[in-house]
Amino acid sequence: MMKGKSLNDYTEDIYTCNRTRCGFCREQCPVYHVKVYETYSCRGKMLVGRGLIEKTLSPSVEITQILDRCLLCGLCEARCALNNLDIITSMRREMVHRGCPTPVHKGNVERILEEGRLLDARAAPERDGQFTLYVGCVYRSKPRELATALSVLERLDIHPLIADETCCGYIVEATGFDKEFEMIQGQFKKTYQQMGAPEILTLCPTCTATLKEKYGLPVKHAIVAVAEQLRKKQQAVKPLGFRATYHDPCHLGRMLGVFDEPREILRHLGIQLVEMENYRYFSTCCGGGGGVNAVDPDLSIEIAKNRARDAIGVGVEIITTVCPTCEPTLLRAAGRLAGEVGTFVDVQGLWDLLDKALD
Repeated sequence: MMKGKSLNDYTEDIYTCNRTRCGFCREQCPVYHVKVYETYSCRGKMLVGRGLIEKTLSPSVEITQILDRCLLCGLCEARCALNNLDIITSMRREMVHRGCPTPVHKGNVERILEEGRLLDARAAPERDGQFTLYVGCVYRSKPRELATALSVLERLDIHPLIADETCCGYIVEATGFDKEFEMIQGQFKKTYQQMGAPEILTLCPTCTATLKEKYGLPVKHAIVAVAEQLRKKQQAVKPLGFRATYHDPCHLGRMLGVFDEPREILRHLGIQLVEMENYRYFSTCCGGGGGVNAVDPDLSIEIAKNRARDAIGVGVEIITTVCPTCEPTLLRAAGRLAGEVGTFVDVQGLWDLLDKALD
């Protein structure tokens, strides 16, 4: 298993950022827009990285807290030639290795190692079927949402095979615990090595990206399979007939390139799609990524409120998306924002819309 690079391996990239100081990464950084403080932007973190490399800065709780307030959403990387996500993750690893881990992340890592999952599994959906489906920790903790997705898949003749599974470990690697991530990779491979599926369907965008990039598995997000089936079967639907905007989840869109299929589905359902200013590759994060919600829920909500403002700005009353993190994060923020601006924008999952429209 390949270990992540150390911070020193990125010295030249960090110096390149320090020399150019272009600031493209900062302009739409969701965290910077709330904090309005340079250090919370990617450019600011690169200066912190230089200080760590040159030893003008020492690892500290304060630096860990700054690094923790990064969504790892990839928007800075979309505007830059550098591998910013890898660099920031290497800085998080540096903090862990040098004795400054974040307690809440450390606790999550220990739980995954002990129990094989991040969240309480409230659904036990093991079942026989034709298509191997990796459910993931979040959907296993959400029985209603999982039941809806499975029902939609079944009605489109996509019959999931669901077996015992263990956490993919995304949050472990993302928060800098690389040694523990190696152990979790070992646990995961023991569980999945017997399946030998030519293709694995997934529900969670984050799990999808992790299984593809960190495990090299042949994965396809289930919403892509749904779009393919709707196209092939010419499935009859009850047109929903309203206007909505679509929020591109960071992992599904920017990192996996799944932009067209959700929009194709919305059009198939008779929904008039209105795009927000920042969409597709340059979509801004919901505020729930990178472990931010665990360490600073207030920051997460403020970021999500800004995304809800984007939807209100284009005159729609519904945001739809297809991510188990984006949906509740945006919905909570929309409720709070309604009390401030007097306008509520609802958040409805794409699986729920499919459930309503399919015969």
